[in-house]
Amino acid sequence: MRVQLLRVIGARTTNIVLEDEPVEIGREAQIALDDPEASRRHARVEPVESGWQIVDLGSHNGTYVDGARVTTARLQHGSVIRAGKTLIVFVDAQLPDGRMPLPALGSKIVGDSIAALRLHGEIDLVAAQPVSVLVLGETGVGKELVAQEIHRRSRRSGAFVAVNCAAIARELAESELFGHVPGAFTGAARASDGLFVAAEGGTLFLDEVGELPPDLQPKLLRALATGEIRPVGSSNARTVDVRVVAATLRDLDEAVRADTFRADLMNRLAGWKITVPTLRERRDDIFAIASLFLRRHGNLALSTDAIEALLVHDWPGNVRELERTIAAAAVRAQAARSGVELAHLPTELAARLSGRAIADAPRTAPILVPAGAMPTREELTALLEQMDGNVARVAEHLGKDRQQIYRWAKRYGLDVESFRRT
Repeated sequence: MRVQLLRVIGARTTNIVLEDEPVEIGREAQIALDDPEASRRHARVEPVESGWQIVDLGSHNGTYVDGARVTTARLQHGSVIRAGKTLIVFVDAQLPDGRMPLPALGSKIVGDSIAALRLHGEIDLVAAQPVSVLVLGETGVGKELVAQEIHRRSRRSGAFVAVNCAAIARELAESELFGHVPGAFTGAARASDGLFVAAEGGTLFLDEVGELPPDLQPKLLRALATGEIRPVGSSNARTVDVRVVAATLRDLDEAVRADTFRADLMNRLAGWKITVPTLRERRDDIFAIASLFLRRHGNLALSTDAIEALLVHDWPGNVRELERTIAAAAVRAQAARSGVELAHLPTELAARLSGRAIADAPRTAPILVPAGAMPTREELTALLEQMDGNVARVAEHLGKDRQQIYRWAKRYGLDVESFRRT
């Protein structure tokens, strides 16, 4: 079942399912925005031939799609819409079995996008099954986190043991995996059990399994096929109960064709395949993931411009790149004693917004009124004009409550509604 959603991004992301009918977005629209920067009727999302488009309805602050101001724009999966200070992600996805999967309790995989929920569903399907799993995906998507989740939900009693096959010295790879007896090679003064034994009753995660030396591949194949390992230098085999989860960036099918990876080993490893979605496939999770990282740096706030820049970036390094970006931005923000602003992000992210900052700075010089003083009629008129009749913004600017602004406007005979633009 194919479904299209508008996901309003925030502390509690809201889903609006689209059902072949136009819907309007704005302060006084079908999708009501609690956003003083949005117009009353800001934009309309409507079906078109084989898809959806958004149409700006003459909004004052404009409608933006993927960082660019638009009057009309075709929406694709992951399109980022900005109306005022509200950010919305358009989602076009296929639901497995025609229903929304449920998030897993206690999971370290953050996000409730359809892509993330489908990933949770796949993990649930295979976690308790006695098959090897091959986890695929781009760099930085969180393949080890998926392996940890498979182990956690498998309820296996042993440990989760991870090894990066690309980082093992070629001459020590067999010993690292299967152990060795004393004197098995130069420097082997004492016996070592190896990683398979360390993972007894649990899960062994073989990261970058495509980098295993060719001469080690048949020995790993035997361990997977029989459950037996033979330490280097020993004539005795040992039976182990280990569930293997492997991951790779490499195209193993291509490696098999190039005769650098055994076909029978790939088939053993790939009893079940899970492909981890990229961050750009689940843009509606980016704010939640970034917020998690920010909580580790003093729970800093993110400005709307900063969030938008994060949402529209393509993230070739995926979650790992996002974590690095947030960590660096948090350092800059703390030095400035502020939340994370657009200026704290890398230049290539900020550039996607073309240097704009909606409502973060007034369009003209601010009208200054002495603290505690009542504005003159001219000053109040100028403020209402500058802020498009937005009483909440005028009140914030003057340090007063909204009712006081209405009382002053009534005294001066000013119609607040006349200053508002749709």
